Amino acid sequence: MKNLFETLFILLLACSCETYFDIEANEKEIPVVYGVLNVTEPKQYIRVQRAFLSNGGNVLELSKNPNILYYSDGKAVLTVTATGKKMVGKRINVEDVGIKRDNGIFAESPNMLYEFDTKDWLVTPPAKVIFTFENESLLKGVSAQISLVKDLQLREGVPSAPLNLGYDRVITMGWNHSSDTKLFELTMRINYQEKSGKTNGVFLDKTVDWVLKNNLEVGSDPTKGSYSFKGIEFFKFIGNILPISSDIQRNMKSIDISLTAGGTEFNEILDLNQANFGITGSNSIPRYNNILNGIGFLSSRMKVSRTDISLSSVTLDSLRFGVYTKALQFK
Repeated sequence: MKNLFETLFILLLACSCETYFDIEANEKEIPVVYGVLNVTEPKQYIRVQRAFLSNGGNVLELSKNPNILYYSDGKAVLTVTATGKKMVGKRINVEDVGIKRDNGIFAESPNMLYEFDTKDWLVTPPAKVIFTFENESLLKGVSAQISLVKDLQLREGVPSAPLNLGYDRVITMGWNHSSDTKLFELTMRINYQEKSGKTNGVFLDKTVDWVLKNNLEVGSDPTKGSYSFKGIEFFKFIGNILPISSDIQRNMKSIDISLTAGGTEFNEILDLNQANFGITGSNSIPRYNNILNGIGFLSSRMKVSRTDISLSSVTLDSLRFGVYTKALQFK
């Protein structure tokens, strides 16, 4: 099974998600909602579309018809529960701002989403928001309430710089988070330079991402997290991912550490699927839905990074002469 956390972050983002619910409704119209909010981004996007009756027609053909897939109008609102502040969404074709919908069974163009300005949340991000959608064709309004991921911070000095990735050393990454944050993904971006005959002997900047840990859940402390690994894993990763060639020379520059955190809903989907795929689980994947009077998924996420972390002389020597990386010709 694919990494659930990564799959949700990619496929369920409001700018690119594809629905996995039935596109045929049974005797009634069913609204479908998808969105992943992020308080650090200037705009928020939520997709609202619908399931529909095919009346014996070709469902795949109907799903390509944007007049059937999307509501022609409707009112989408995000409300901050603590203050009652309301933000009315603007229905736009986000192709106009460079956001394209992924290829799939649904109409790819236009890509209609509801856009909200994050600045309307004022200075302090809200803890909880309620999303509502109303349309004259719906007997009941659609809604969902979520807690937003916020207050996420990588702890300074954990790890320390320059970073010593000695084979036997244990390296710990640490962070602080709000109690509403439930699931994490920790990634190291390795920044290096590479030159070869193909680059006419000129060094070009390169990066490779190493996912240290995905689907990492909250530990015993509800507001602090950490993850540890041995330095030897760094060299094993590089040795396996970079091609070996006598024509290639490399220089190591630095690393970046990125932490992505997801809200309660991501964790609930993970728990649901882990239970289902366990020894006593069924063969079918259960549906998760947190939309009232509709179906779909609404949650939040946040990403923080520390960049340009230098590497110690011990680490650079191990890159040049170590058993896992000496053939990569780091200088």
